[in-house]
Amino acid sequence: MLAAEAAALSSKPVEAPSVGDLCAEAGFDVVINATSASQSGALPAIAPGVFATGCLAYEMVYGRGLTPFLRLAQAAGAQRLADGVGMLVEQAAEAFAWWRGVWPETSAVIAEISVPLA
Repeated sequence: MLAAEAAALSSKPVEAPSVGDLCAEAGFDVVINATSASQSGALPAIAPGVFATGCLAYEMVYGRGLTPFLRLAQAAGAQRLADGVGMLVEQAAEAFAWWRGVWPETSAVIAEISVPLA
């Protein structure tokens, strides 16, 4: 839909690859799951080949441990797994700093509310 809107504003063709086309690619250093699939315990439409050996797999959902996406990434050779806890805490810290003018310490909060991913 976004590609169609952008195409209407441009004289050049705009194309968006499908998830299937992206899954045909291999070897990404960072793969981010920004779908809602993990909310229901589902696996997004992604092939193991997108994960480069040693890559970072980032799951936007937090507090669910090893989601199907993170399990797939781990099995495919991802070396680093992360969930959205850090993003959640850092966004809260940014808001706090904006309102209070003081940047809070976040590492202890992240450690306290993180769910082990291994």
